[in-house]
Amino acid sequence: MNWFVSAGNRPPAPVRLFCLPYAGGGASVFRRWQEGLGPDVEVLPVQLPGRENRIAEDPHFDIADVAAAIASRADRPYAIYGHSMGGRVAFEVVRELRRTGAPLPLRLYVGAARAPHVTAASFFDGLSRVDDAELLRRLADGGGLPVEVLDHPDLVELLLPQLRADFGRVDGYRYLPGEPLPVPIVAFSGVRDRAAAGEHSAAWAEHTAAGFTLHEIDGGHFFLLDQLAELLAAIRADLTAALMV
Repeated sequence: MNWFVSAGNRPPAPVRLFCLPYAGGGASVFRRWQEGLGPDVEVLPVQLPGRENRIAEDPHFDIADVAAAIASRADRPYAIYGHSMGGRVAFEVVRELRRTGAPLPLRLYVGAARAPHVTAASFFDGLSRVDDAELLRRLADGGGLPVEVLDHPDLVELLLPQLRADFGRVDGYRYLPGEPLPVPIVAFSGVRDRAAAGEHSAAWAEHTAAGFTLHEIDGGHFFLLDQLAELLAAIRADLTAALMV
């Protein structure tokens, strides 16, 4: 199965960036990242099952399978970015990579994501337990679903299994304590984020023994959509510095 969406044939880049989407998102969320980061970074969005070109598959997935897919492409320095749900998925992927002895990333980037041990209520909590209408309404209110999607019942019907699976993962997530990662963590927090407050992003510092940085982005929960240039500039500068160490 194809876990990655590539930007096409390009000259080899010195570093790869694997990207994991928010709940309900697919690899297309990152379609502008390759152009924004430039030729020195190869962007490889992870296409989780049950969405976009994998829409026919069961949308549930195992962390071990995602980790194995990334490890299979870890033939050069790499980093991982995860947004919202994708941040906690990325964290668990790195823990699985450490467990299996696979090469670890230069950086773990997490955007709009509460640290794994944080249990404080979030704007998007509990969505796996509400009916379809309430699920769609709250997603649209929070900016996680374009309102025009609701005008296309066939598209909504396709999206609902994926949304249910993802928010089931969000609601069912339980952090199991472990040793901090030997990987630097860089967290990005939207100053107007209603789902992941700044202090909940800052709490990622507890999960690394290799250095932590917090960047505030002038946006809400989905700043990767409307403040992309600011986000990519910070990632590009940090990755460049990491490669020089």
